[in-house]
Amino acid sequence: MSLQRENTTPQPTPGHSHDYSQVMDDALVILTNDSTNTERENNVEKTCWREEAEEAQLEVEWRQREEEEAQRKKVAEEEAERQRQKVAVEEAERQRQRASQEWAQARQDEATQK
Repeated sequence: MSLQRENTTPQPTPGHSHDYSQVMDDALVILTNDSTNTERENNVEKTCWREEAEEAQLEVEWRQREEEEAQRKKVAEEEAERQRQKVAVEEAERQRQRASQEWAQARQDEATQK
């Protein structure tokens, strides 16, 4: 018979496994329970929220200014068009009066020549 040494080290079985997720890590506990870090994180978060709110408010104000500027431009264009139309009407009236005067002058000239 040959001499075979028996393995006396227990072999892990499927039911005999270690769950290392439950092992306590003191550094991890300290980091997660650090109240000043939590306060700092809260302050950073509040600052981010404030900045986002300010950016949103600035964007709203910017859009309002754009809309107001577009409205002013539209009103100015409408006023310019009314002025162009007024000038065109006045010019047409002057031409009509000139033509009327020329016609009256021609009739008068014709009457004096007879």
